[in-house]
Amino acid sequence: MSWWWRQLRRYPLLGAGLTGCSFLILWQALGHGVTLGVGGISCALVLVLLRQRWSKANPPPTPPTHGSQLSRGEVTAYLEQVVQELRDLEQELGSPQADLQAVWQNCHHALDVPLSLSWAGTLTSIPIFQESFPINPINFEHPAWVLYGVNGRLTPAQAQELTRYHSQNQPVQVVWCASPWPGTELPSAVAQQLQDLGYHQPLLTITPQPAAILVRKMQPDGSWEESWEIPPPILDELTDWLTQRSQEPHWQYQAVVRRGQGLQTTIQCRQQSHRAQQAQRVIHRYQVWAGVWAGVNPVPSLDLLATGAINAQMLVDLAQLYRRNLTLAQARDMVSALGPMLLQMGVVEAITRLAGIWLKTQVVTYGLGGAIQAISAAYLTHLAGNTFLETLQHPQRELNPGVWQSWETRVQASATALQFWQRFIPQSLPWVVRTGVQAGG
Repeated sequence: MSWWWRQLRRYPLLGAGLTGCSFLILWQALGHGVTLGVGGISCALVLVLLRQRWSKANPPPTPPTHGSQLSRGEVTAYLEQVVQELRDLEQELGSPQADLQAVWQNCHHALDVPLSLSWAGTLTSIPIFQESFPINPINFEHPAWVLYGVNGRLTPAQAQELTRYHSQNQPVQVVWCASPWPGTELPSAVAQQLQDLGYHQPLLTITPQPAAILVRKMQPDGSWEESWEIPPPILDELTDWLTQRSQEPHWQYQAVVRRGQGLQTTIQCRQQSHRAQQAQRVIHRYQVWAGVWAGVNPVPSLDLLATGAINAQMLVDLAQLYRRNLTLAQARDMVSALGPMLLQMGVVEAITRLAGIWLKTQVVTYGLGGAIQAISAAYLTHLAGNTFLETLQHPQRELNPGVWQSWETRVQASATALQFWQRFIPQSLPWVVRTGVQAGG
């Protein structure tokens, strides 16, 4: 008895609906009409729905606005919200996510880095010693700045890469790697290309490999020795730029926020994948229940009521699975709109009338009628669940009766199949009955 009570508390709408249908079957068996009973059960479903507790989802953490006023406290608070979202994911999946924990730790440690950098373009192939800079230029994912080296006009591949950085709000400083004999026309052309791509900051010029110079050294005996030597790289502009940027912490804070957003996206993708798998199990369970009930129910007029109760409980379970804040008014409107739409489209109504009246009234064809009702109820529950699931997977979509419009379109696409059954059942029923009678005789 306790098991049944636990199941009733777990599926209140389903329990109330199917229990009411069972009561109406008994009521009709005693010779009473079912119209008054259907109204009573519908009222009971609404009361149970009003008492249903809806799970509320915490809104996803909002990253702080990028800008020069971004503070360490704002970034730290944002990272705490992200790690809470990660804990919720681990609790939902039932297993720790070590890789995501490591990413979050890296985000937290990055707050103490003066300025994270990443080399790109021709800078990756130029021998520049790290000790030449005031900070350690380690390659980071989502760095504060990308130093992009060029030594000629931008190629299509370079222009595409810079455009991608720009679309990702990734700060990029383009560095002109001058040759030993620099000219003035080529850097100007590159600067114009950069302006066309949306980069308005001036080029930084470095000379990684200056021209060799002739050095004369006086020997102890008073003679002179001449040799050609390559001077060290000329990095003054880049060094001054890096020194200035390392004293502006908001650049690094913005980089940490971008990493947090990347982690947040990974968390949401992993969460959506898990929930989608669980949701398909929920839909499968309820479509089986809808099919079984429609197949064994001897009263055709109760199929629609049972289908509505099963679909209402399915909506509750799916909304709770996705932690969507489904208000009581939204739930009541959606469930109320579901039944009339079934009737308007004539799907359950047509199948119920044809299979119930034409087939279930005949002992010989009762099994065929039950099978048709079971398939139709299961199919409609499957479509309703997946339509509602598409809305749940997009948090920006509002939960209202409008979600059933796409479901209505799908079912209307199956009108050809329904028309087939409407023609097939009346035409084939006399032959099926005669065959059954002859076999019984």
